[in-house]
Amino acid sequence: MIVYYGANGISGELPLPSVYLENATAEDLAELAASMFWRERQGEAPSLVTLIHLQDVDGKDLGIFEVRRDMRPIFTATALPAA
Repeated sequence: MIVYYGANGISGELPLPSVYLENATAEDLAELAASMFWRERQGEAPSLVTLIHLQDVDGKDLGIFEVRRDMRPIFTATALPAA
């Protein structure tokens, strides 16, 4: 399954096994998306906060998450209220 997300306004895709999606929380997915986003940008230092929009997870929009970089490469996500 492919998770479609936006990170700081840039679109991305995260291929994951369906089994993972059955057990992962939305915060887990946001943290994983942020990690993948920054891993693909080796030349850039991760920002302290990355906004992740989980646009399409199994056909659902899971919302926007503020993902903080606690230590490289550890990320922690918090759901933001819907606007």
